Amino acid sequence: MNIEVCFTPDEYQSKDYEKFTAVVIDVLRATTSIATAFSNGCQQIVPVEQVEQAFQTKEQLYPEAILAGERKGLLISGFNLGNSPLEYARDTVQDKTIIMTTTNGTVALNKAASAQKVYAAAFVNAKAVCFKLIAEGRPVVILCAGTDGRFSMEDALCAGLIADRLKDHYHLSDKALAVQAMYEAYKSNLVARVAQSSHALYLAELGFAEDVKLCLQQDVLDVAPVFANGILTI
Repeated sequence: MNIEVCFTPDEYQSKDYEKFTAVVIDVLRATTSIATAFSNGCQQIVPVEQVEQAFQTKEQLYPEAILAGERKGLLISGFNLGNSPLEYARDTVQDKTIIMTTTNGTVALNKAASAQKVYAAAFVNAKAVCFKLIAEGRPVVILCAGTDGRFSMEDALCAGLIADRLKDHYHLSDKALAVQAMYEAYKSNLVARVAQSSHALYLAELGFAEDVKLCLQQDVLDVAPVFANGILTI
């Protein structure tokens, strides 16, 4: 079985991965916030691509839902939560439905929807997702959400961590080997390395430097969110 890697959603061709399990990564910050929300008792998350779609979904299907997400890293007008994992505390999200739209992560999740199974992964829940992948035994494609359609170092590094942990069970493609090597080179100084990335620097300018550190914690959440029929659950 193979592990493939797509560095941006534009690289992901649905027809090529219909028999794969897709692992969607948006370290800064959507999939980290998704894992945090489920760890704190969230019932389900509905990831949508457009802001207006989020408002319509709430009005038509989930009137009691929390609206969450960002544009350009900032809270959307009329929304309850932004995209910082710190906002998804237990007393806010427990037993709740969340409708989420983000610039990159929710787009990538919907792009991967036709795969056999779809997981939302980040550094914080990498171990839990890897456990599921090994147990299920399908070929894997890791889809990095990137930033505005461009390569993001932090997503590639998380893909490298996952590839490294699965190397004894899978054949790594050239891209998987590349991200594994990148992770091996950077893992001893991960926070400092990622802090230099364009998206981390942008978030720091917005006042979210602590989010970057939080999003680089490894294996602190034992959840593996699954995306199916338009809804994330665990």
